[in-house]
Amino acid sequence: MNLNNEINQFNPNTLVGKASMPPASWYSAQAFYELDKKTIFNKTWQPVVRISELAQPETYKSGCISGIPWVIASNKNGELKAFHNVCRHKGREVVTGQGTAKDGMLTCGYHGWQYGTEGDLKRIPRQDKSLLDFDKSTMGLKPMALEVWGHWVFINPDSSAKPLVGSLSTLNEQLEARNWTKLKYHSNKTWNIGCNWKVYVDNYLDGGYHIPHMHPSLNDQLDMSSYRTEIFENYSIQSSPPTKKDNSVQGLSAQARIGDGSIYAWMFPNFMINVYGDCLDINLVQPIDENNCRVYYEFYFLNTDDNGFIESSIRQSDITQQEDIEICESVQVGMKSGHYSPGRYLPNIEQGEFHFHKLLFNNYHQ
Repeated sequence: MNLNNEINQFNPNTLVGKASMPPASWYSAQAFYELDKKTIFNKTWQPVVRISELAQPETYKSGCISGIPWVIASNKNGELKAFHNVCRHKGREVVTGQGTAKDGMLTCGYHGWQYGTEGDLKRIPRQDKSLLDFDKSTMGLKPMALEVWGHWVFINPDSSAKPLVGSLSTLNEQLEARNWTKLKYHSNKTWNIGCNWKVYVDNYLDGGYHIPHMHPSLNDQLDMSSYRTEIFENYSIQSSPPTKKDNSVQGLSAQARIGDGSIYAWMFPNFMINVYGDCLDINLVQPIDENNCRVYYEFYFLNTDDNGFIESSIRQSDITQQEDIEICESVQVGMKSGHYSPGRYLPNIEQGEFHFHKLLFNNYHQ
């Protein structure tokens, strides 16, 4: 397979009404999985920690994004720094999970090399004068870019990345109008799905096209005739008011669950923020390989003591997610079949998908 030829089968410089979707290789070839890691996940902002998880000084949390290990540490003043979680000695992850930086140190479990919460190399066990031409100041943990926005700490493996928050003004205004930062974290879930991560994003961004056909309970809560999509530089916003019908889904009326209307915000490449009524949930989709992904959910509510409302709302989210899994896994079968030819966009509906594909194309050519 010629990778450049496969990339260039998609034309980002035409009108959406004339454009064809990307070829199946973007979703089923290992070469594109490797390309995604190199050109997408090595260079984009990822929400990895809730701010509240690192509220105490000299604590840390670590993880891995598409094969890239990271750690965020809080120093003695509570300031946060992000690093590539790779020991400069033998490459082991310095720390795993989350915990307290004992004596302000992140200690590698392999040979005991110690780093401060500022990332600097502090101590090498059994070091003596036989180690020649060694400058400890150049052997600290490699930094990542870090920003705080909303409920989360974001990191970018590219330490010189373009700032995140300044590019989100319209989204921030819409979310602030819904008092989203006052909502409280409740719980989380993780789903493993047998599809490429881009299949999952495509499904999210299709302008609600699939909702009447695949999400009957959600369809009964939204006024689909007023559903709309707004496109911005590195994100898009889908929104819908609640249905005017007097009905009940999972024990909740549409007006009670959707409230003033739903906001479905997507940030390139893989982060989704869903606001409705007094609820917020997020989906973060990460690739496992070319045919599988993992979706991480978090749920937030204004009143975390209203167990009946919370249970009904999460149950509705689970129903929608199960329906989306059915869609995405079936699409992946088609992408792997060898018999998919690129489809066409409905210009009045699927602008969000076209925007996503253009951003992918641009990153692939960087």
